[in-house]
Amino acid sequence: MKQQQNKKTCFTLHNFSQRCKSKSKSFLTNNVIDMKLSKNSFSQFFFKFTLFILILSKSFGQNPVATPTGPTTTPATIPGNLPIGIPTNANANQPKANMPLPAKNRALNNNDPNAARNVVGNVTDQRAITKEDSLRMIREEEANQDAAKVTLRRRIFGYNLFNTVKFDPTPAINIATPSNYVLGPNDQLIIDIYGYAQAMYKPIVSPDGYITIERVGLIYVAGSTIEQAKEKIKNRLSKIYVGLNPFSGFPANTFCNISLGNIRSIKVTITGEVIAPGTYTLSSLSTTLNALYACGGPNEIGTYRKIHVIRNNQIISTFDLYELLINGFAKNNIILQDQDVIQVLPYSARIAVQGNTKRNGLFELLEDEKLNKVIEFAGGFNAYAYRHRIKIHRNTSRERKILDVMETQFNNFGVQSGDSVVIERVIERYENMVTINGSIFRPGEYSLESNQTLTQLITSAEGLKGEALVGRVSVIRTREDMIVENISVNLEDILKGKAPDLVLKREDIITIPSIFDLTEPAYVRIQGAINNPEGVDGIEIPFLRNMTIEDVLVNVGGLSESASLARVEVVRRKRNVDPTSANAQISDTYNFDINSNLSVEQTGKKFVLFPFDEIFIRKSPNYVKQTFVEIQGEVIFPSIYGIKSKTEKISDLIQRAGGLSPQAYLEGATLVRQIQLSEIELTQRQKAISEITNSVKGNQTVQVEEVNAKTISSIGIDLTKIMQNPGSVEDMILQDGDIIRIPKRLETVRVQGEVLYPTTVKYLDDKGFINYISSAGGFTKKSLKSKSYILYANGSVDRTRKFLFVNLYPKVAPGSEIIIPQKTATAQQQLAQAQALFATVAGTITTLLSIFTIFRLSK
Repeated sequence: MKQQQNKKTCFTLHNFSQRCKSKSKSFLTNNVIDMKLSKNSFSQFFFKFTLFILILSKSFGQNPVATPTGPTTTPATIPGNLPIGIPTNANANQPKANMPLPAKNRALNNNDPNAARNVVGNVTDQRAITKEDSLRMIREEEANQDAAKVTLRRRIFGYNLFNTVKFDPTPAINIATPSNYVLGPNDQLIIDIYGYAQAMYKPIVSPDGYITIERVGLIYVAGSTIEQAKEKIKNRLSKIYVGLNPFSGFPANTFCNISLGNIRSIKVTITGEVIAPGTYTLSSLSTTLNALYACGGPNEIGTYRKIHVIRNNQIISTFDLYELLINGFAKNNIILQDQDVIQVLPYSARIAVQGNTKRNGLFELLEDEKLNKVIEFAGGFNAYAYRHRIKIHRNTSRERKILDVMETQFNNFGVQSGDSVVIERVIERYENMVTINGSIFRPGEYSLESNQTLTQLITSAEGLKGEALVGRVSVIRTREDMIVENISVNLEDILKGKAPDLVLKREDIITIPSIFDLTEPAYVRIQGAINNPEGVDGIEIPFLRNMTIEDVLVNVGGLSESASLARVEVVRRKRNVDPTSANAQISDTYNFDINSNLSVEQTGKKFVLFPFDEIFIRKSPNYVKQTFVEIQGEVIFPSIYGIKSKTEKISDLIQRAGGLSPQAYLEGATLVRQIQLSEIELTQRQKAISEITNSVKGNQTVQVEEVNAKTISSIGIDLTKIMQNPGSVEDMILQDGDIIRIPKRLETVRVQGEVLYPTTVKYLDDKGFINYISSAGGFTKKSLKSKSYILYANGSVDRTRKFLFVNLYPKVAPGSEIIIPQKTATAQQQLAQAQALFATVAGTITTLLSIFTIFRLSK
């Protein structure tokens, strides 16, 4: 039926396509005729043709329903792990188109955004997606449950014993045979006979419980301990080896030693609340703890306190893991036997502990254990625990409640399963502390029990200092209602017995003021020509009574060599100035002369300084430090020279240096001087350097000096005129730090900036500015010829001048540097660029309007 339906659909599409082709043919014919009749209808024809192509492509773009030719897949109807989509015949188990989905799958489809794209005829894919979603949801739910269980197990005390990879559950097999070891099938015994007779036997216990010894026969040892088996075997061997027992008063001369060789394997069944219950094959030396580790230990509801070992349908041992965890040993950790059963029941009572204990987590209690056991299992309180009262949160049949348990009730208070024990932090306050600070020898915190009064506390603090202000002692007290108040005490009256002693309370803070705290710190400042000037403002010295100028001079290390002994000035502030006087005096000044022994010459009594006096030591007006200049290059004796007078000039220095050498290039001489630039000069120089740097192409750079507020500047000098006319205006006066550089004759010229090939060429007298530009390849399109300039060897600069429309370039000298700046966009060029941009935008708008007009006409 479905195949017929698909064939019908294909036939319908075929007829539709034929009709479309015929219509398109007639459409093209009619429109071509119309186009021939009228050229104005071309835009309408183009629009209609485009619209027809879009409709036609949309019609043929739909994929027809494919008819299945092979076996189909149907969803599995049998629940379980069968794969979805089992190949069947075309009609076998085919679901009907209107078959409703199960309720669960319908719910999943309603919540699944992908289900909206499934059609009724595609039930197989819809069911497959629903099945995958349900399996994914189940897996996510199981993963969340497993994560919650793992989180709960980590909180249980003792879980880490079974969760660590460093714990070795394998029992030691190279130890001495335990005396209580019970023999069983497959155990090997080593029987060693030594002495008068020697022999060795290694019998293995048979499944029936017997061992076989040559010339002795069968001996039943199954179920016997190793000690019991020794007695049996020795009695039977004594019939062959008579020396094993004393005979006729003679001692035994043959001895027998029996030990355990290869041990057997046993099977132990572990049931109950463990991670992996089942039957485990273990060594016959395994204990209960070894078996528990093999199964992963108790699970999230398994007990750690009552683990039963069942043998022959009887409980022979109850193992308590807490004994091992707390004490390090467990008396009921017995050696297991074959077919033993270990049963782990659910816990009976579990308590949560959190807060200031050494361990936090879930702890299991037995019926008769009290709160003190919970604290013991938690490792006890830590150093910050509030032990006076702890809180217990308990679940009732309807809601929760909180209980307060005092420290005296810990041993008798019974806890219930589900209780949460919360141990809070100790209060951040002292119950017996008082604090004293201020003008005493040992300020700090003291015990209230030992210092109940103010005088006792002062005695414990080693007494008062000499500057203590005992007339008004401040006591800050915190009352019971947490209001802080201040209590003023006259300690002097208490010490003299005129007033009662003050009884202290907890958290009292006693402050004993000092007389120095109530006065402004006074000082005396000295500045000027002293040996140890610490700054521009001089040195401040704490003021002392009866301090003199001589004391201050000695304190600062005396005077410097440049100090003038004629004028020492002291400026003293006025303390009582008439505020109504317009010309009131605000300070007093005193002038003194100082002797070489630092004594002050004055008449009458000595001059005593007051607080905040300012002392000024002037420099001698005739004192000048040595200054130096340096001359480098082509002189007879280039070196550093001291300046002889304030008017020494360049020509004088060259004469002192022995004169010029024959190779001296006078036009390239430079004076290097350190100058202090103003803010305006700094800005202008930085701008000039930026222009020079921007005028260089590519990776070519112009070497310029860094500009600072105090910078070294090269000053161009005309040494030819200076030497022809010494002392003239060109002959500059030297300053400290000046450097005169006289080079040899330079024979190169450097060309930089907007030229085709920046380079350095040889200087020739007959070549001009343009010739050197040609040697560098000529100007570029961006060359700003009218702003070209030359940087000469002596540091001077000359620019290009313009006469009418002709550029007058400067003269080129040896060692000079020609720099061609770069053009910037002119206003005319910017206007042309704006016009071009406007034309482009206008053309775009015109095109859009034309398309819009065609679209409207086509309608």
